[in-house]
Amino acid sequence: MSKEAKVGIFVLLGIVVLTFFTFRVSKMGGITGKGYKLIVSFETAAGLDPKANVKMAGVPVGKVEAIELEGTRARLVLRIQEGVRIPIDSVVSIQTQGFLGEKYVEIYPGKDTSRNLPSGGRVTNTISPANLDEILRKVSTIAGDLKSFTNTLSETLGTEEGKKALSDIVQNIRETSEVLRTVVAGNEERLNRILANVDTLSADMQEISSANKEDLRVMIANLRSFSETLKNEAPGLARNLQEMSEQVSGVVGENRENIRESIANIKDASAKLDNTLDSAGKVLARIERGEGTLGKLVNDNTTIDSLNETLGGISRWVRKREELRTFLDYRLEYQTKPSEYKNYVNLRLQPSADKYYLLGIVDDPRGKFSSSETITTTEPGGTVKTKSESYSDDLTFTAMVAKRFSALTIRGGVMESTGGMGLDYSLMRDRLTIGVDAFDFSRDDNPHLKVFGNYDIVKNFFITGGVDDILNDEGDFRTFFLGFGIKFEDEDLKTLLGTIPISP
Repeated sequence: MSKEAKVGIFVLLGIVVLTFFTFRVSKMGGITGKGYKLIVSFETAAGLDPKANVKMAGVPVGKVEAIELEGTRARLVLRIQEGVRIPIDSVVSIQTQGFLGEKYVEIYPGKDTSRNLPSGGRVTNTISPANLDEILRKVSTIAGDLKSFTNTLSETLGTEEGKKALSDIVQNIRETSEVLRTVVAGNEERLNRILANVDTLSADMQEISSANKEDLRVMIANLRSFSETLKNEAPGLARNLQEMSEQVSGVVGENRENIRESIANIKDASAKLDNTLDSAGKVLARIERGEGTLGKLVNDNTTIDSLNETLGGISRWVRKREELRTFLDYRLEYQTKPSEYKNYVNLRLQPSADKYYLLGIVDDPRGKFSSSETITTTEPGGTVKTKSESYSDDLTFTAMVAKRFSALTIRGGVMESTGGMGLDYSLMRDRLTIGVDAFDFSRDDNPHLKVFGNYDIVKNFFITGGVDDILNDEGDFRTFFLGFGIKFEDEDLKTLLGTIPISP
């Protein structure tokens, strides 16, 4: 084949590849087909082009996939990158890059980070974009009004009469300011006292009116009603007052001695009240000096510090209980040897994101394995070995503490009623977990080693599989298993645990 033919084929191949990628990139638009969709609508999307950027906090997170007409509004389909979570209370607006730059969609993230918009969800909080033409029209109107005002002002002050009037006004202002300066300089101290008194009176009146606003309204209404009543019944009231005065005079004349005794009793009560107030003053003085138990409680900062520390401890304890999360899970495994089912029920108490406590019950069809070997001596000089094996069919329990380091979780404690430990490694954003359990180190054969993998099909349902007792290949020890499980978070159980009293 000649060089010209080779060059031609190479150029043709390059053109085909370039054309393919050009159409592919044009069709994909960067992220089309990847990520998830969100729907948002505006009154207008003027100036916004398809494939425009979608930004959050100024960082591109997606593209505008389509702009459609929905009734009388513009409907935008946004394609958001995988891994970017948009809070459900976020606000979306159309912004402009610079003053006359290209338009893009800006997402202002909300505060409710516990709930995110799902794929295909609609954003309800929007800010309509500013219309540049309307802004320019308003600016033009303001400029016209300003020009008209300046023309009027020029016509008024541009004449000799206007100039003279303006000069007279300036001269009057100058003279007035001189007089005010002289008055203020001669009465500065007095004016300061007056202003201080006015401030105090204003503050007192404000405090009184704010605290007794409703009482003042009632009082004004009562005064108005009383004035009307007094106007209508003044003559009869005067007669009643005269009759009352005559009756009071007669009563006083008949009970003069009793009134004297009552006045004497009031004087005695007043003296006793003075003594009581004097004693109370002495007690308050002792408290202020820090004498006695109450005085130490009020004046000793140590007591206040101890109380603050106690309240702080209670606050931290309550916060820890609020942060505690409780999970329940059930797992069923079918074991090929001896063709039985193994059941797990676990309670996980998680006080923080990187630590949890695990309590569980295990129903193992094989139970706990135990074996013994007996050597019998026979005649003449022979021996017979007898080996017995048994399984205990009791339930076993698990109590472990787990700590997470990035994607690796280390567990340790009691595992199926024996000491043990485990390792879990999380992949695919915790949907896939690969782990190993090692326990029962005291048995005669190798320790019990289990290798497993869990995969979340949906949020609360997962499948599991692996090899159990992988180190022992004799008999029915080693077995493959496959199963499923369910897991969910239980807030009611958290509330129930919160009612259990905890000893200090």
